[in-house]
Amino acid sequence: MIILSVDYGDARTGIAVCDKMQILASPVTVIHESYEPKVIAKIKEIISEKKPELIVVGLPVNLMYKALKNELGIDLNSLKG
Repeated sequence: MIILSVDYGDARTGIAVCDKMQILASPVTVIHESYEPKVIAKIKEIISEKKPELIVVGLPVNLMYKALKNELGIDLNSLKG
């Protein structure tokens, strides 16, 4: 199963993908963008290219493991094709 991970942040968003055997995760890109529609458009491009079966979105936390925001700040439904 190909898994795509999204490390969403206010200034940049990291994208990684694992191999089909789920042994090795490799970085794909860092999106240096804070404008949400552009970030989502780029994530959609990567989803179309990599065709993951599962997408994992990281929750930003501080060093005390408290969420930095009450919610992610983006509408995950907007990533659906």
